[in-house]
Amino acid sequence: MTFLRQYRDLVQLSWRSYRDFALMIGIVNIGFGVGLVLGFGYVIPDIPEATAMFLVTGAATQMIVTVGIVGLPQVIAQAKNEGRLDYYFTLPISREAYLLAQVTFVLMQSLPALALALVFGAWNYGFSLDMDPLIVLVVPLGVLSLAGLGVAVAVISPHVQLTNAFTQLAIFYVLFFAPVILPKEQLPLVLRHVADFLPPTYVADGIRATTTNLPDTHVWRSMAAMAGFGVGSFALAAAAVRRRG
Repeated sequence: MTFLRQYRDLVQLSWRSYRDFALMIGIVNIGFGVGLVLGFGYVIPDIPEATAMFLVTGAATQMIVTVGIVGLPQVIAQAKNEGRLDYYFTLPISREAYLLAQVTFVLMQSLPALALALVFGAWNYGFSLDMDPLIVLVVPLGVLSLAGLGVAVAVISPHVQLTNAFTQLAIFYVLFFAPVILPKEQLPLVLRHVADFLPPTYVADGIRATTTNLPDTHVWRSMAAMAGFGVGSFALAAAAVRRRG
């Protein structure tokens, strides 16, 4: 019960710490998601329905990726730079509760952008969403599966600039070299094999399986893979913060 109480209090504290920026960050996330969805129509006029579904769900997946490997590491890096991370680690709180609270904070910030990307994309391209209740598990599992490496880099990195460079490189990979926006079949053979061992592949498949009727999706397999990545990711993040603490 102590863990849950610490987790709840740390989530509330995170909101209070960033309340002056929360609205602006939310607007930026929404603008990014909607802009990505609109951009597809400019690049590919008269998009077929199946292609539109693939691209829109890819944009929604990009919101989850941004949370896990950009938003969360930057929150941790800023806390470290301002000394708040070291302060928290002097308190008698669970490191895992602290990490989970930060994951929850950035996830809650990005949910409106994720939902709007899906709804706006479906409306803009004229298709219907086929929602599966399992999406309420897919989204947090997706964030957890991505978060650990970003947190580890933010904690270990000696400079905020290095953390930012890593997160931008990760986003570049997901946009152009992972089967998130691009179909796996269009990637070089080497990148297809690499994708099998990285969580964005399974996050994208999970989102498509729970929001559309696109073929060749495997929700349970993807959820199992995300759960495995999530355990490893969270263990990596916890080891990084314990090493610093």
